[in-house]
Amino acid sequence: MNVRLVPFAQQRVMPWANGGGSTREVAVDPPDGSLAAGFRWRISRAQVGSDGPFSLLPGIDRSLWLVAGAGMRLRVDGADVVLDRPLQRFDFAGETAIVAHLLAGPCSDLNVMTRRGVVRAEAEVRHGALDDVVVARGETAVLLVLEGELAEASSAFRLAAGDAVVLFGPGQWQCVGAPATTLVARFSEAP
Repeated sequence: MNVRLVPFAQQRVMPWANGGGSTREVAVDPPDGSLAAGFRWRISRAQVGSDGPFSLLPGIDRSLWLVAGAGMRLRVDGADVVLDRPLQRFDFAGETAIVAHLLAGPCSDLNVMTRRGVVRAEAEVRHGALDDVVVARGETAVLLVLEGELAEASSAFRLAAGDAVVLFGPGQWQCVGAPATTLVARFSEAP
């Protein structure tokens, strides 16, 4: 299995598409992909420092988790969605008009994005020990450590909070050590 480490220090920080804030790009496919040039999938962490609209990303399916802070109230199609619990998830289409209102100061969130009709994602945040992470042929997986630390059993790879690893299948990543909070995202071709 091919493995690409993405240490926190090497993740690009860039402005949001609408210029309203900044995001840290954890991983993107293709590696030279961008909002302007396009991408198949992307994982990023955003710092939300003020009220305002989400960037419009037509053709992109998004999953968002509240990572830190008191959260935000999202105005979505005339209804309110409140994200106020750690690692609470909200899925939406990138062309949906959404306006965020912070509940009590800045917060940060985690985004998994896929190009609709091209790539499919299965993503979840896991708490505790990660057993073997199996990656099937034609599949790519990303592990992003949110809290704690992960280590690979057969090598010297160690991931601290903020670090990620991209796994290209087939193969498995066997984790050892203390329990962590980890995003596990799997990407495969859309049916």
